[in-house]
Amino acid sequence: KIIPYFTDEWEVKTEKEILMENGRTYIPDRLLFSKKTNEVIVIDYKTGEVLNRHKTQITDYADSLRRMGKTNITRILIYTNPLKVLSL
Repeated sequence: KIIPYFTDEWEVKTEKEILMENGRTYIPDRLLFSKKTNEVIVIDYKTGEVLNRHKTQITDYADSLRRMGKTNITRILIYTNPLKVLSL
């Protein structure tokens, strides 16, 4: 399920800080920028159970990218133990 996010089709930024106008910062685990289209994928890794606050957090990351002009954004939560992939 996650192999497509680890290919050379993407320009990858890991744990890069996004600074907003209001001074707030976001640090997503992995940002993927398509080399062929305008698609952006935000990936955040989690352990343990699925929690609503994880969805809120990754939505905040995506919203910050929208404010930067990105429009084709996919949000992916990857839970590592046990492996579970949620596309939002």
